[in-house]
Amino acid sequence: MIEINLKIDQGIPQYGCSSCSNCHSIFGNSLCSIKNRGCCWYFPKFTLYEIHKMAKEKNGLETLSRIMNLPKVEVHNYFIHAKGYFDEVGYKNYINSGQAYNTDVKDKTIFFRACPFVEQGVGCTLPKRYRSYVCNFFICDEVVKKVESYSQYKQYVNERNNYVRWIEWENLSLETFLTEKKLNLVNNFDEVITILKDMPIRECEFCSLRPIVVSDEPNKALDSKLG
Repeated sequence: MIEINLKIDQGIPQYGCSSCSNCHSIFGNSLCSIKNRGCCWYFPKFTLYEIHKMAKEKNGLETLSRIMNLPKVEVHNYFIHAKGYFDEVGYKNYINSGQAYNTDVKDKTIFFRACPFVEQGVGCTLPKRYRSYVCNFFICDEVVKKVESYSQYKQYVNERNNYVRWIEWENLSLETFLTEKKLNLVNNFDEVITILKDMPIRECEFCSLRPIVVSDEPNKALDSKLG
C-alpha cells in the first residue's frame, strides 16, 4: 500500500510518499559510494525566493552559510547551485561495461550522484522550509504511474503547478527589483542578503489535499479522509 500526502511546514508545502522509507524504485538505486541515499541525487538550485526565506531567519542564515561553504557551490546572478558528489570514474566504467542498457532510465548519471545535503540512511538534512521546491514536490515516476489515473492525483499536480508559477512570479519580481538597482548575488552578495533580510516576504496559501491511498491490488485506490 502506498500513501501520498501533503504536509505543510511553516507555510511550505511538501508532498510525501509512504514508500520512500522502504524504497524499491530504480530511481533510488545508488551505484556510488554513498548508499541508501534514496532519490536524493538532484543538485538543488536555490532561487531568490528560497534565499529570501533564509535571509529572514537565524536558522535560515545558518542554512545559507552552510550552502555557501560547500566545496562545489556555484553562485549565479540570481540563484545558487549546490553541486554534490558525482562518481565520474564509476559512471564511465558503467557506461563502457554495457550495463547501462539494462534500464530505461534516460539519465544514467543519477546512479552515481548524491545531493550535498543527503546523509546516508537518513535522507535530507536541510529543514523542509529551506529546501528547493523541486525536492519538496518530487515523487518518482514509478509511484506516479500507480496513481496518475486517479482524479485526486490530478489535484496534486494542479496545486503543485500553481505553486511553482507563483514562485516563478516572486523570483521574477525579486530579480527585476535587484536588476533595477544593478545588484546581483555574484558581485553584491552581502548587500543582496541585507536587502532581502529587511524586505517583507509573502507566503503562498496552499490548498488542502486529501491523502491518496493506493492498494497493492491493480486499478484500485482509496482517497482517505483528512485526519
